[in-house]
Amino acid sequence: MATKAAVSTNNTINESVKMNAALVYGQGTQVYSPKAGGVYKGDIAIIDNHVLQEIGKNSVIAHDKSKLYFISDEFKQTVEKLRRPDVAIYYQDKQGKATDDATVFPFSRAKDDLERVVAGLKKSAKELGMPEMEKSLDALAERSWTRNQDIRQNIKAEKAAAKDAKTPENKPEPKPSAKR
Repeated sequence: MATKAAVSTNNTINESVKMNAALVYGQGTQVYSPKAGGVYKGDIAIIDNHVLQEIGKNSVIAHDKSKLYFISDEFKQTVEKLRRPDVAIYYQDKQGKATDDATVFPFSRAKDDLERVVAGLKKSAKELGMPEMEKSLDALAERSWTRNQDIRQNIKAEKAAAKDAKTPENKPEPKPSAKR
C-alpha cells in the first residue's frame, strides 16, 4: 500500500456528483467530502470517479475512487458486484493517524451494533467494580455472533435446497394416466 500523508480538506464536490447522489439516495441529499482521520460506515454506490456512501438520512460522503484501497482484490470484486453493499472506509493508518488515502473494509451493521452494546456493558461493569466481567462479555459476544452466523448459513442452505428442488430437472415425471 502506498505511503499515506495527512488528508487535505480542500475537496470540492462537483454538480455531477451531487446529481448522482440525488438519483441514488433521493432529492435533498447533502453531499460531503471525507474529513481527515474520518471513519465512515454505511452502504455505497459506485459512480464514475467517486464512491458515494450513505452516512445518515439524506447525507452522503463522496469518496474519490483513486484514493480508495480495498483490503483485497476479492473483496473489491465482491463490492463491485453487489447493489449498495455496506463497507467501512478508514482515512487512517494502522496507528490511527490521518491519511490522504483510505482503506475499505467489510462492514456488518449487526456486528457493529453488537460491539457497541458489549462496549456499553463493559463500561457499566467497570463503573460497578466488576472488571472480571470484561472477559465474560467478550466470550458471550463471540458466541452470540458465531451462533448468529450459523443460523444465517442454515437459512441460506435451506433456501438453496428449496430452490434446487424446484428446478425442472428435479421435478418428478408425471405418471401416465390409465386409459379406460
